[in-house]
Amino acid sequence: MSPSAAEPKKGRGRRRLIVLSMLALLLLVGWWWVDRQLEPHRLASTVLSQLGESLQLELTFEGEPEYALRPEPRLLLPNLRVRDPANGRVFLTAKRAEVSLPWSTITGDGALVITRVELDQPALDVPGLMQWNARRPPAPFELPTLTKGIEVHDGTVRGDGYSLTSLELVLPRLQSGLPAAVTASAHVVASDVAADLQLNATVAKAGLVSPVELQARGTLDRKPKALPFELRIRGRYRADTPAFELDAPEFFLSGESPLPKLDGKARFVTGDKLTLSFDGRLKEWAAAWPALPAPLNEDAKDFSLRLVYTGKPDLSDPLSLKLEKKDTKLDANLRVAQMQAWATHENASPLPPLNARLTTPELDLDGIVLEGVEVEIRDVAPTP
Repeated sequence: MSPSAAEPKKGRGRRRLIVLSMLALLLLVGWWWVDRQLEPHRLASTVLSQLGESLQLELTFEGEPEYALRPEPRLLLPNLRVRDPANGRVFLTAKRAEVSLPWSTITGDGALVITRVELDQPALDVPGLMQWNARRPPAPFELPTLTKGIEVHDGTVRGDGYSLTSLELVLPRLQSGLPAAVTASAHVVASDVAADLQLNATVAKAGLVSPVELQARGTLDRKPKALPFELRIRGRYRADTPAFELDAPEFFLSGESPLPKLDGKARFVTGDKLTLSFDGRLKEWAAAWPALPAPLNEDAKDFSLRLVYTGKPDLSDPLSLKLEKKDTKLDANLRVAQMQAWATHENASPLPPLNARLTTPELDLDGIVLEGVEVEIRDVAPTP
């Protein structure tokens, strides 16, 4: 081969070597970048920083995080802690948190999007959450997008006077302004009342204000046997103020006696105090309640009922009750715990522990007919 023919071959060889060297360098740089981005502590810090900045919270963890790449980046965080930076209060913890997220979130490009969150043994402190919510700036609050939703296993929620334990929750998808559906179950305790509850809720527009529909079934812990009940609510909630409000123009509660059967409208507000109200019908006088005297017992259905409570979240303060049917009216103040104790005590007084005034056109007491009846019951304890 002539020297002139060999020169082009040597030139092509050098160019090929340079190209291969550049590709190898690019691969090494790419590998270094990916490895650096996916180093567990760095990845965890990046994700929690993105999420914390969006929610104005401090999110930290204790232990060694892990990650996986399939089907997309997935971060496993041990002992997650969510802190309100304004007061240093930790109001959410989880023994284990799994977060799946797209590359755009890892690199900080675009809006905050998280594919999926799964929490094992989370514990939520509601008063701490409400304090953080009360200090949020007036700027619009934006929910993070969760394209494949949230799952909660064996969770705990604690508020003033109530708690939820053994909480299981599934939210398939969350995106601000779009519908969202939740299924959940928990053991609920409020004051001296405990129940096992399963519910399905649908939010029309995910966010701080939205119409909502809720259906719940459960059993109330009570001896000698648990009492099944059903609850249905259609209304609207607001969480854009320090208080949480739920207005329910459609409220339905039905349970096995002595639980009541109610149909009407209700309102629920939490804040410094708890406010509950119901305005509608008591559909029937429960069989386990003290018997009504004649002639009231002849048509013991469809009473007009109004309940109002404002006080401590554990329902220990008095509530007011107005019961009416035709010309019979009852106005009363009572305490829930005392009424429960009276209703279940075998040797209880024939008069319930309440302050009440009853007016009715007629009463028949063992054959003695009284007309134009007005009865007052006075008990010091229920007085507001």
